[in-house]
Amino acid sequence: MSFIDNFTNFDIAMGSRKSGMRNEQLAPLSAGHESGWWRRMIRGLTQRMANTSLSFWIKIALVNLAVVAFLGLILRSKILFDIPFFDFKYLLHAHSHFAFGGWITIALLSLMTYLILPPERVGKAVYKWMLAAILINSYGMLFTFPFQGYGLYSITFSTLFIFSSYAFTIVFIRDIWKSAVNNSVKVLSIGAVIYMSLSSAGAFTLAYLMATKSQQAYLYRDAIYSYLHLQYCGFFSLSVFALLLHYLKIDNRYTKWFTWSLTASVLPSMFLCYLWHNVSSLFHIIALEGSILLLITLLSFLLMLPGLQAGSRKTRPLTKKVAGLAMIAFVLKMIFQSLTIIPSLGVLSFSNRPIIIGFLHLVLLGFVSLFILAYLIENRLFNYNKVTAIALWTFITGIILNELVLFSQGLGYIFMISTPILDWLILTATVCLFLGALVMAIQNRRNIYRRVPVIDTDGRLKILPVKYSD
Repeated sequence: MSFIDNFTNFDIAMGSRKSGMRNEQLAPLSAGHESGWWRRMIRGLTQRMANTSLSFWIKIALVNLAVVAFLGLILRSKILFDIPFFDFKYLLHAHSHFAFGGWITIALLSLMTYLILPPERVGKAVYKWMLAAILINSYGMLFTFPFQGYGLYSITFSTLFIFSSYAFTIVFIRDIWKSAVNNSVKVLSIGAVIYMSLSSAGAFTLAYLMATKSQQAYLYRDAIYSYLHLQYCGFFSLSVFALLLHYLKIDNRYTKWFTWSLTASVLPSMFLCYLWHNVSSLFHIIALEGSILLLITLLSFLLMLPGLQAGSRKTRPLTKKVAGLAMIAFVLKMIFQSLTIIPSLGVLSFSNRPIIIGFLHLVLLGFVSLFILAYLIENRLFNYNKVTAIALWTFITGIILNELVLFSQGLGYIFMISTPILDWLILTATVCLFLGALVMAIQNRRNIYRRVPVIDTDGRLKILPVKYSD
């Protein structure tokens, strides 16, 4: 028997170690067994998916973050230089869709799956298949949007991505509902995936408007704002605090107030996004309720803050700094949102492109991305050393510079002041973001888990993942 045959048999055996297959079932495949080769292939793939670790998904997510930053760099470069190879609008679609799907969604869902769900639930292969489906469709959008915009293939991948998120939502809710996770974490986690699924209504509305070539400009923008709101203020925000409260093991009256007010504020505060044009008085009433709930949520967060600080005493100093920046971004987000109830500020904000982009990046980069990075550092899922420290602070510098320049552009738009130096400063910020993300992805290429051979009580060889020591 050749080396390849030996290697194949060992590989099949390792892929089948949890299925209870007998040794005689692992013999080389003969002609008589060819009829069931596809069953064995599916079984082997299922076992491989079941054995994927959290570090596998995190490393992929960090690579995807670097890709997102690279696309952002191309977009900003295209404003200043003549780059004829890509359509700006098409590339922008790829950038935004992959940022949501390839980076944030993969990172948050994998962390919630592996760290919040009980171990017996995490072991199910279905979660790995659903994460793989979400990832594959994210790559599909990445490689189709730059070349056709909203076309047949990109819409197909977008639709499959949405259906994959539906499947994840159903299975995740069923499993976490049966778990012993504390109620605050359970409410936030369930709310997060529900809002993730509800946001697809905005995406399907956009698809309908484009398919029918509708000229309803108000409905078009409202659909975009609805989708973004349910993603940013629903899925992203609730996931972050579900992970935070679960890690710190905090469950008191302030966390309960915060949990329920944050979850309840998402839908009514969405109506703040519609006040940029003339709407009925009912919309204004619901928007006012949403604004009040946002302020209540902010107050609950401030009351909860001492408990968060007490619970994080044993966390790494770097984690506190990065997570602290993320929480500052969250407070700014809540203040900016609640202020849009003021008519003049609301209309000004939703008609000012730099301010809109600045707010979106404040949440996506300043709040959610920094929290994810802090969470990875604290949970030893981030290969932290001097090089990654420099890369991380370069990335943070890029975020801060990007926000300052975008909001400066927004103020310049208001006061009719413009200077080309701001475009160069934003390009500098995107260079910092790309270099920081790229180095972090490269530095995390090494396996955080080493594979250790272990003989179990039945005398069978198993390969188990064991963390490297700090």
